[in-house]
Amino acid sequence: MPQLKYVRCKEFDTIIIFPEVIQHSDFRRFEPISAGFCQIQSDPRKIVCYGQSISLGLLSQDEDSDLATRQFFRDY
Repeated sequence: MPQLKYVRCKEFDTIIIFPEVIQHSDFRRFEPISAGFCQIQSDPRKIVCYGQSISLGLLSQDEDSDLATRQFFRDY
């Protein structure tokens, strides 16, 4: 499975997940507050965020995984 990246946007406190071929810095206009990589797990259903974005100079935050999981698995 290809590696996924994410950014957490300041406005609306939203997570955007995208493929590794896209640069984190392409999302600069969304005023990201954290960024890194993520894995989507099926059992249990959750998204794990980790690492950092070199191009934005941002680290992933502990709460990003919970936010991403709630956002993408609304019934979770």
